[in-house]
Amino acid sequence: MRIRPLGREIVVALAFKLVALIALYVLFFGPAHRIKVTPAEMAEALSVAAPR
Repeated sequence: MRIRPLGREIVVALAFKLVALIALYVLFFGPAHRIKVTPAEMAEALSVAAPR
């Protein structure tokens, strides 16, 4: 079964968008860019920022 030209263009466009989304995730939101926060650091940050 052959894919029509329009169908091929749609598949190529969707594949390109999927690759672009994965690349953006890895470059900007991947695990390498996350800050390590301990529970003690978070408790301190919340207690300092809380209104009195």
